[in-house]
Amino acid sequence: MYGKYFGLRRDYPVEEFTSDVKPQNVVKSVHVTANWGVKRALDETCWLQGIADKDGFPHGIVCEAIMTDLDLEAKLKAQKQFPNVRGVREQIFWDSHPLRQRVSRPDYCNLPDFRRGFALLEKYDLSFELQVFAAKAQYAVALIKAFPNVRMILLHAGMLTERTPVAIEQWRAALSAMAVFPNVHVKLSGLGMFSLGLNYPQARQVIRDAIQIFGVERTIYGSNFPLEKLHASYEDFFAIYRKVMSEYSQAEQRAVFHDNAMKFYRL
Repeated sequence: MYGKYFGLRRDYPVEEFTSDVKPQNVVKSVHVTANWGVKRALDETCWLQGIADKDGFPHGIVCEAIMTDLDLEAKLKAQKQFPNVRGVREQIFWDSHPLRQRVSRPDYCNLPDFRRGFALLEKYDLSFELQVFAAKAQYAVALIKAFPNVRMILLHAGMLTERTPVAIEQWRAALSAMAVFPNVHVKLSGLGMFSLGLNYPQARQVIRDAIQIFGVERTIYGSNFPLEKLHASYEDFFAIYRKVMSEYSQAEQRAVFHDNAMKFYRL
């Protein structure tokens, strides 16, 4: 879905990650599951916690879980034993393109079995990484409305796939519908996924629109590395973000790049 993966068919150890990000003054990070598979989700978290205990990074862990899993509560209890676990991701995106159908149907998140599992996130104080396309945002809105006490963050700024005026307006409308709810934040990650690279005009449009819709206080920077490393170095990638954010005050830049993530992920 995101191009040729040849450059990622290798290990990406924490030493390489920190050498990529520390020159840009990155001080903390959150690792969002790399989809080892639900049968190994706990193994992934255990491995990450071991890395964090030794090297410091990552400071937060978002684990993989399936809301319809009948054994979900036991699995969340096991995940919560690790001190860096902060949230859960289940990719629930769907659109008409076969490569963009992570789940079986667009209204998957409104199925009773999904909702039953999702309610456990509030019980265990876990946030949810919400990953949906704009065209199916109405289903996500219904989910958000039903769970006002679950903190959610919209991944990849809502995954804008096309650059046509119609697509951008549909994307803006989707973000506006979700931003009505104060428990939802937006993450400025993966902005070059569908264009197979990132440029300044493209980034400026998405970042400025997301901030205008959600407000500075609910907008969080994210890199989506190492996937974005297929197309740019971290230095080049982050330079575009810096240039866009230079139009904002120092306090606003600090909120988006640092403070909001510290608060949302409790780092």
